[in-house]
Amino acid sequence: MYECQDLIKVSIMRAFLLLLSLLVVTTATSWAKIYTWKDASGRTIYGDTPPEQKKAKEVKTQELTIVPGFKDPSLEAKTAKPEQQEDEEEFTYKSFKVSYPNNDEAIRANDGNITIAFELEPALQANDSVSIYLDGKKIVEDGKSLSTSLSNLDRGSHSLFAVVKNNKGDVLLNSNTVSFHMLRNSIITNPATNPGSPTR
Repeated sequence: MYECQDLIKVSIMRAFLLLLSLLVVTTATSWAKIYTWKDASGRTIYGDTPPEQKKAKEVKTQELTIVPGFKDPSLEAKTAKPEQQEDEEEFTYKSFKVSYPNNDEAIRANDGNITIAFELEPALQANDSVSIYLDGKKIVEDGKSLSTSLSNLDRGSHSLFAVVKNNKGDVLLNSNTVSFHMLRNSIITNPATNPGSPTR
């Protein structure tokens, strides 16, 4: 007797699982009718095709509620950060050139003093710096000014250029290179009357 009851329970459980499967598989717009009836042994059966000889009752099922997909705002913020970084990395300088002296210009300064200047467009960014080179040697390192003064520059020809660097030390842009000529009076002295005087 206990075996029979166990079989009935198993059958009911299978029928219930079948009903749940049907509820999950079917869509809200295309519900199939589900019926319930009892077989000759008195067991409750569920299905969509009841036997013709039996009276079957239709099972009323509730329509599924479909919830729109949820988007986590924190995920959207995370995905936005790389785009902002790309915008920052996309910043570029349009032009960088020596504004004074002009290329091949002759400059007369007996004391050898000269102020050099550069033009940068757009303006120098806060995290960037300028390094200036004279005759291939760095004379200003990581500066924030686009001009500087040179003193007691030797007579003759000189070359000048500069670079813009970011805070990592990467070169972002080179200026053009100009050559200029420093003209200074030559002082001829008598070593006997003025020993140690330089000859220029």
